[in-house]
Amino acid sequence: MPNEIIMVDRRRNGDHFERENGVKKVKIDHIDTNGHTNGHTNGYTTGRHESVVLPTPTTYQRIGQDDFRNSILGTCVDLANAASGGQIVSFTDEFFAQATNMIQPTPAMHCPGRFTENGAWMDGWETRRHNPTYDWCVVKLGFAGVIRGFDLDTSYFTGNQAPVASVEACRCDEGDPSNDTEWEDILPKIELAPNAHHVFVLADINEEIFTHVRLNIYPDGGIARFRIYGQVRPIWPKDPTEVIDLAFVGNGGRAVEVSDQHYGQGSNLLLPGRGINMGDGWETKRSRVLNHKDWVTIRLGDKGRLREAEIDTAHFKGNFPDYVSLEACLCYEDLPSENTEWVTILDRSKVGPHKQHRFELQSQDRLFSHVRITIFPDGGVKRLRILGTRGIPGAPTSAQPTSAPLTRTHSSLQVISAVALTAADYAPYGQVIESTPPTATTTRANQGTAQKLSNVAQVVNLRLPGSEAESKGRQLAVPNMCIFRCEPAREIPVKFRILERHLYSTQAFVPMGGEGGRAYLVAVALNGSDDMPDMTTFRVFLASQCQGISYNPGVWHHPMIALEETTNFLCLVHESGVAEDDCHEVPFPRDALGREMAVTLPGFRASA
Repeated sequence: MPNEIIMVDRRRNGDHFERENGVKKVKIDHIDTNGHTNGHTNGYTTGRHESVVLPTPTTYQRIGQDDFRNSILGTCVDLANAASGGQIVSFTDEFFAQATNMIQPTPAMHCPGRFTENGAWMDGWETRRHNPTYDWCVVKLGFAGVIRGFDLDTSYFTGNQAPVASVEACRCDEGDPSNDTEWEDILPKIELAPNAHHVFVLADINEEIFTHVRLNIYPDGGIARFRIYGQVRPIWPKDPTEVIDLAFVGNGGRAVEVSDQHYGQGSNLLLPGRGINMGDGWETKRSRVLNHKDWVTIRLGDKGRLREAEIDTAHFKGNFPDYVSLEACLCYEDLPSENTEWVTILDRSKVGPHKQHRFELQSQDRLFSHVRITIFPDGGVKRLRILGTRGIPGAPTSAQPTSAPLTRTHSSLQVISAVALTAADYAPYGQVIESTPPTATTTRANQGTAQKLSNVAQVVNLRLPGSEAESKGRQLAVPNMCIFRCEPAREIPVKFRILERHLYSTQAFVPMGGEGGRAYLVAVALNGSDDMPDMTTFRVFLASQCQGISYNPGVWHHPMIALEETTNFLCLVHESGVAEDDCHEVPFPRDALGREMAVTLPGFRASA
């Protein structure tokens, strides 16, 4: 596909296009009497009759998918990725397929012959037909940042793709966009082909920070994946001595060069948490050459003095690397040149399967901007953490003696991100209770005036008469339908204090609506071989008020965490009245660095 340079005013655009000297121009053709353009409910004016001041024009370039890695987008992160905390805030319609599919980190799948109640199953966002205007979807970015480009992917949408799309963005430091929010056009109306990637690079490089993006499709149809490529602009701790992960994507870390990513992207190394399987780590193909090696070069979120590294091979049990090493350099370009001086900060070291490996680093008194991880000869690594202090006034300029432990301030946290709650991702832990469950049996009821969804979640009581639990002397349990009135989190990031489980019963929570915040947190982990929480499986989900959840028996979970407002939950659990049988609690495990774990929630506010 030839590259195409297009110029557009960064405002809402009309449908009329002009060409001048080979450049495609888009110009506004209508502004209504309320100061709004093209029928949107939100505009750039206050609704009064006043003149409109247009920003300076910008250009974008469409590139082929094969050119992606060599473009600026190849050094960016997907700001909308659900694995980094991206969320769907609102949408006009998702009749055929849920909007949250668009921001999943995995490529779109094709399942011919699979149908839902409403039609063919599609792995993407798909709205119903015959919209007289257009559909839209608002995405909250996982991390605020500057936007460099997009990929509007219509894979497997072969006759039902959205034929035209445009993109707007805004900044909301608190909460989500409202009807008064000013949106800025950053990609004008562009045509979309079926079953194709549409990659666009914004040529107007600026540092404007956005928190939300709105995708408009005209008039309706489907999008498989919506990738928003950019650079995170982190909020740094006030204490310059605080030890932080300078490679973390939420702190602005970026993978800028990868030797091979046949099975998993190099940028996955920098994601929050420990993931759910090998698919969300970095994995290379098998090498057949003597002395082979693979590597990822990472630009740190800020220059810093590096103290410690964590190399995590979680879920890589037969395909982990044999050895790893780390080098670092100081340069002012995204990608270090061939003449850059690299300093070894971790000698070639042995690693093993499915384990967090921690290493103290060399040259702790030097300032570095980039780190390169090299694996020998090949394999997979889940996460890389580079702990250190920023190279700013007030930060320590030399390392402590190696005989002394690394200092950690009281506020030092291992911060992760929540991901949007979906039935597929939550399946190992229980069921999502919602109006479109994939396993429900649907029938008509009430003389055809209602739709009955049966078996939306399993209900299990393992302490019934004749059960194994009774034979071991456990008291029989009976159903308890109760209400939990949960106060909202009083601090963000939200810290985790305990984990609990119910060995003999499922436990379901359904928000009751009315008063209550717009979302709540569900934090879960599977049981380990030591009969304690397996923290490699720990995940935090962000659930909406339209979703309930059920924990499988024995699944560890944090007590329910309401956000922003007190929330009432209807709960169903089986209890015997014997406290140690009904609920087993343990303190929340700290990591090997003694850090508490907390979840960051961009766009949410702590309760007063």
